[in-house]
Amino acid sequence: MKYMIMTFGDVTDWDTLGLGSGEATWSEEDIAAHFQAMGAFYDDLAATGELVTGYGLADPTHAMTVEIRDGRPVASDGPYAESKEVLAGFGIVDVASHDRAVELAARFAAIVQTRVELRPVMDGGAADL
Repeated sequence: MKYMIMTFGDVTDWDTLGLGSGEATWSEEDIAAHFQAMGAFYDDLAATGELVTGYGLADPTHAMTVEIRDGRPVASDGPYAESKEVLAGFGIVDVASHDRAVELAARFAAIVQTRVELRPVMDGGAADL
């Protein structure tokens, strides 16, 4: 069963880590420890064969929204309009049970120090649920 583990953040979170346009507010040691913990989490999942993929996302100032208007694509700068929270990163795991997915999401939440969203990936449609 595949699940996506998503973490959300405020647009200023990238500055906290020195990844946005502002100055980092965490120490270099704290930033290094954070990325080391994330790397260890993904390394553990790769070792168990449960990791499908996972990435952090770029600063939301690089985001675009794309829609179709009058049959033509229209791209606009920025993440979703009026959104205070933005998707910061995600991982996709392939696990034996829902309980295991919850266990991994809890580990991820502890690392990123915030609530995460866990959602099943529908490989074959609604029958997956």
